[in-house]
Amino acid sequence: MTLLNIDTSATSLRRIADTLDTSGVVCIKNAVHADTLALWRAQLESYLASQGHRYFSIIQPWKEADSAYAALAQDRGFRALLTGLTSLGHPGNKGDGNIYNVLRVIAGPNGADHSLQFHYDASVITVLIPLEIPDGRPEESGDLIAYPNRRPIRKIATFNVLEKLWVQNPVNRRIQSAKIRNRKDDSNIVKLRPGNLYLFWGYRTLHANLGCKSNSLRATLLFHHGDPHSGSMATRAIKWVRRIREQFNLRPGKA
Repeated sequence: MTLLNIDTSATSLRRIADTLDTSGVVCIKNAVHADTLALWRAQLESYLASQGHRYFSIIQPWKEADSAYAALAQDRGFRALLTGLTSLGHPGNKGDGNIYNVLRVIAGPNGADHSLQFHYDASVITVLIPLEIPDGRPEESGDLIAYPNRRPIRKIATFNVLEKLWVQNPVNRRIQSAKIRNRKDDSNIVKLRPGNLYLFWGYRTLHANLGCKSNSLRATLLFHHGDPHSGSMATRAIKWVRRIREQFNLRPGKA
């Protein structure tokens, strides 16, 4: 079964990379086939059954036994997309073959509590696949807000860590949140729709999601590829802290 409808030719990847450099976010419409989306949503429902209708994240779900997401992570075309864009976004870096995958779910009455957490990713390229998105205004549907290409790829991992600590501290996030609430336009907001696929330079793009209305369901599948500081102690520490934090929030049975 063909999972995605994406052209991964050299010409197409170059065009995507150029658009990422100029516009920041690329949306490939109808990239996910309907039967594939249905399969991934069924997997999501199994997680909701065990975790409840609340906020949680599953780290590396594609590595779990019988995961519906494994087929995508192992798909040659999808890997060509990741490795091709990584090498274009960070010349000389084809990635180490590892994919960092996260299923992020915002549900229940406190959806707004998990919004506007601005951050930079640790990866060259980030792929976002919406599984479930609430209807409504941007602040009700958890739309993506992105400030693309705000920084270059740092040569030294320590600089990256210090920058992330500055950007992701509570005070700075409150300042950013106030700017969003008082914005004059929606030019940096990306409307998410299931079936589409969204790409951006994760390492270089400051981004977050807007709030979700109470008791709605927002679920996104994220794939990260190409660590500019692969093997560094700082990178390993960041991933370890996130894994511990998210595992602590999970109910028994899903590690």
